[in-house]
Amino acid sequence: MSSFKELETILSEMENELKNLGLWDVPEPATEAFKSESPFYLDTMSFNEWLHYVLIRRLRDVIAASGKLPGKVRIFPYAYEYYNEDRSRYMGLLRSIHRLDSFFERTAAAS
Repeated sequence: MSSFKELETILSEMENELKNLGLWDVPEPATEAFKSESPFYLDTMSFNEWLHYVLIRRLRDVIAASGKLPGKVRIFPYAYEYYNEDRSRYMGLLRSIHRLDSFFERTAAAS
């Protein structure tokens, strides 16, 4: 499987998990929210909004343009803590996020 196809599969899994949790059909944050310099845009949007409107969207844009993938993505530790209160409810999403981190670890090691 090509890197882009594998990445799209992981992103689709993340999207499906967000949909199953009722976290996908939320309004897009205001334009100003995207100007944050804080990790995960913590000061302007929720982590779920960041996954949907920043991470997944930007990675899909890279795939569509056959662009250069980021060298490192490591969001699982933050996600694990973010979903700490009800981790069992978010286990499917956490698995997908872990797969994403693992994907980038493998592609970085292969470079």
